[in-house]
Amino acid sequence: MAFIEIIPEDKAEGELAALYKRFGNPDGTVDNVLKVHSLNPASLDAHCALYVQSMHKPSPLSRAEREMIGVAVSRLNGCDYCKEHHAAGLKRLLPEDRKAVADELKADDLSSLSSRERALVVYASKLTTHPEAMSQGDVDALRAESITDREILDAAQSAAYFAYANRVVLGLGAKLGEGEGAIGEVPEESR
Repeated sequence: MAFIEIIPEDKAEGELAALYKRFGNPDGTVDNVLKVHSLNPASLDAHCALYVQSMHKPSPLSRAEREMIGVAVSRLNGCDYCKEHHAAGLKRLLPEDRKAVADELKADDLSSLSSRERALVVYASKLTTHPEAMSQGDVDALRAESITDREILDAAQSAAYFAYANRVVLGLGAKLGEGEGAIGEVPEESR
């Protein structure tokens, strides 16, 4: 489940138990990506605050657009946990006739994306693989798709969140496990 010790739900006490309840699944389980923080509840709280802000709080970017960024960044970082988890979330958000987009993104196929969606994924992909090469031209390409500066900020925030989350998952060995809730669930405070 992880390379380091984790505190399971039934052994959590105090602040950790409260955070597990706050950020856990409706069935009482807690995803492994969160349980790897169990030795430091403040770290768990900070991770969740960044996740909720980046992916669930109101934004001019749709939730689906932010999940597309998450799937693309996670694929590039080799993080199967987040790629699979967020592709499932993306499928849940997309209308029936577009659900295949989630699987296509996992395979680096951008052909079914709108020009706006493609521009966002291309931007996030470059930010992930070559952050030192980002330039005004990358922002101008988004503006050419009528993407506003606020949307650009939120796209960068979503890509940056996944850079962080992917490294936590990969560095600590979190695995999608049987004890987790349904993939693609939304945290309680975002409902």
